[in-house]
Amino acid sequence: MGKKMIMVLGVVLIFTKLASAGGTITNTANLDYNDASGGTYTTADSCDLILKTPPNIVIEKRGRNITRSGTYTDIVVGTSTEIVEYRVILKNTGEETARFIIMMDTLPVGVTFQPDAYGTDMGIKVDDIAQTNQYEFADDKANYGKMPKTIIVGKNEGEDNGNAVEIAIDSGISVIILYQVKID
Repeated sequence: MGKKMIMVLGVVLIFTKLASAGGTITNTANLDYNDASGGTYTTADSCDLILKTPPNIVIEKRGRNITRSGTYTDIVVGTSTEIVEYRVILKNTGEETARFIIMMDTLPVGVTFQPDAYGTDMGIKVDDIAQTNQYEFADDKANYGKMPKTIIVGKNEGEDNGNAVEIAIDSGISVIILYQVKID
């Protein structure tokens, strides 16, 4: 008569440490078993889970007086009828992709949006590509709403803010937004 082999299996999962974003969790599975002759065996294997930091968008807004051939700065000097260009940089300093980015800038009293700054009806640039100004067209990444006077860049997840294209920013990547105003 043949011999029978009896195996008893025991599996123990051990989380060796807790980690926060940017850390590692090691998950170990231990296996204990016996054979038919009473021998005891143990083995283990583990798998690491690396936790990435979530997206973190940093915004930097600067302006320059184009009429005076100025450079981008925190404080722009100008007088009536001069043109100011705003540059907004959105940078993802996290490790994961940020999705459904929406940047809004309501223009203050005393300036008028320049709808043709980068071509006919192209008053906003996103990553050096001119975008239409019209909320109704919903064909690109940006629009200008007249009431209130607001630049809107990016599509919300509900797709009801007039922009057709989602802006996603990968880790370490920046998006540059440009638009111009005339000082009243």
